[in-house]
Amino acid sequence: MMTASMASPICVNGIGVITGKTVDVQILPGEPGQGIVFYIDGVSPIPASLASVVHTDRGVTLANRDGKTLSIVEHFLCAAALAGLSDLKVSVTGAAEMPILDGSAQDWLKVFARHFEIALPKPAVTLDRAVFYRHSEDIAVYAIPASHFKISYSVDFNHPDLKARWVGWDSQADNPALISTACTFGYISELPALQSRGLALGANLENSLGLVEAGGYSRPLRHDDEPIYHKMLDLIGDLSLMGINPLSIKAHVFAMNAGHSSHVPFAKKLLQAVR
Repeated sequence: MMTASMASPICVNGIGVITGKTVDVQILPGEPGQGIVFYIDGVSPIPASLASVVHTDRGVTLANRDGKTLSIVEHFLCAAALAGLSDLKVSVTGAAEMPILDGSAQDWLKVFARHFEIALPKPAVTLDRAVFYRHSEDIAVYAIPASHFKISYSVDFNHPDLKARWVGWDSQADNPALISTACTFGYISELPALQSRGLALGANLENSLGLVEAGGYSRPLRHDDEPIYHKMLDLIGDLSLMGINPLSIKAHVFAMNAGHSSHVPFAKKLLQAVR
């Protein structure tokens, strides 16, 4: 639930992880039922919806019919889901991406907590059948009916600490901070190639967790299994594009080696199963 309408927007700024440019964001309550709508330079609307998704490589990019795009929306959308916020007007200027802030969802949650009444949503949406999406031989996402929202996430990466690992999170029993504080990550060895392509120009030790393929990280983990919890953060943000708060769905979601490119098509199938 939101507080009374605001006389002035909430202002947040930070750098974009893709471009390294300063990005300014202004947030206002939206009309009931409108959902979350981003406005590029304050005028060009992009609904936070599955229909707006045009790109899922290393983040979700949305676009509208005018060709305006906005990238890295998943952390903001996860924070909104964890806060129980569904109707927002979000104006973005400076670059076509949301600011990365500390690389997780916690800074957005802190902003929301200062201005809105926030609360995890209660189970309210029924899933009456299993939903399965297979992206490839070793990448899949599926969901089965449950009493409330849960995630079991499996990864098998080229990293000693991230091989054959299953981690679970229960919305009714576990701390949301496990997910909200988990930072985006990537292999340190990939950074030069990405930056040569004009990507990850804003990545630094404060907003990204670096993985060393031989083992170890660029800094101590914020908590055990932080990279896997960040995968859950991305999943919640991506599922929010359904226009339904995923935390309100009575489902147990299982993901194996998944990412944005599998989260989004799974969300389309899941949406059909909860209507």
